[in-house]
Amino acid sequence: MVTLKRIFADEQMYTWAMELLRQSFPPEERRDDQLQRQVMQHADYRLCAILDDGTPCGVVGYWDTPNFLYFENFCVQSECRNKGVGSASLHLLTQSLRKPFILEIELPTDELTRRRKAFYQRNGMVENPFPHVQPHYRATDPDLLLMILTYGKPISQTQYDGFRKYLDENVDVR
Repeated sequence: MVTLKRIFADEQMYTWAMELLRQSFPPEERRDDQLQRQVMQHADYRLCAILDDGTPCGVVGYWDTPNFLYFENFCVQSECRNKGVGSASLHLLTQSLRKPFILEIELPTDELTRRRKAFYQRNGMVENPFPHVQPHYRATDPDLLLMILTYGKPISQTQYDGFRKYLDENVDVR
């Protein structure tokens, strides 16, 4: 059974989670330790371990705001992949959600990124037409063009604009 357990910066599981994030994402797609600890103080931010029958096997970082849930980072350890853990984790977060569920993915330019997009689409995510630059996690990070996916149905331009404004005010460090 897949469950989520919130992680706090003073727990031993935090170190494990940060290492998995480092292994799973290039520097421009994740925070360093100091900024991660800071963002964990934000009332809307959650860092959770994905547990499969009580065993940690993945990490999800997300923002639960009044107007949307923004899935910022999501990774599953390689030995836990292709066992339904990722799909079950998404289901936990979307099953009773009454607001848009938004995530960013790389543009599908190679086999891995095409497979990632297909995974999300199999799990109910749909593509949105908005050109989107990921929030910067460091002032020196380059712009990273990503694709926006949402659960169930696309969001409107007005919803996207509100999402972008929130990212600029709360997530982007520039």
